[in-house]
Amino acid sequence: MGFLSIGLKLLPYIVSCVHAVESFLKGGSRGEEKENAAVGMVHAILQTVEVGIDRDLLNDTDVNKATREVMQAIVALQNVIASKSQRSD
Repeated sequence: MGFLSIGLKLLPYIVSCVHAVESFLKGGSRGEEKENAAVGMVHAILQTVEVGIDRDLLNDTDVNKATREVMQAIVALQNVIASKSQRSD
């Protein structure tokens, strides 16, 4: 299974992690705290994937960077959608 294929399969889990963190850490938590919590959740998922594909993904700088970038893009998109829907109300 190629790395891109694995990444695409992880995308729904990354989105779920972002949503979970947003719902649990509302209010006083900053963006970086939320991002770190979501990355921690994704790392737990990657640990399971590592066993299945016999590769070390968690100690890969590129994987960690890409995970954060995907999360930041998801949150940015959610923020844009939320701001657009608030203007419509």
